[in-house]
Amino acid sequence: MPSFVAAIGGMLINLVGTLVGRVLVALGVSVVTYTGINASLDAIKAQALASILALPPEVISMLSMMRVGQCISIVSSAIAARLLLNGLTGDTFKQWVHK
Repeated sequence: MPSFVAAIGGMLINLVGTLVGRVLVALGVSVVTYTGINASLDAIKAQALASILALPPEVISMLSMMRVGQCISIVSSAIAARLLLNGLTGDTFKQWVHK
């Protein structure tokens, strides 16, 4: 008898899971997964620093005194921390989307 109850329980869990998924899709709710976040963040940071290094030496020294490189590092770290708080695990990020 307990194995019969376990089989019915497993079947009901599968049925409810697909039923809930179908209801969420019908309501226009879905999950979007973003991948490659770390690579994108590193590429943006590298592009910003490369753009700064393409400037004339006088401007680079002025920006160095203003610590713009450190500012870019702080901003990219803040973006990474925000992604971590939003649920970034590994290199993927999942978010509920309402259509």
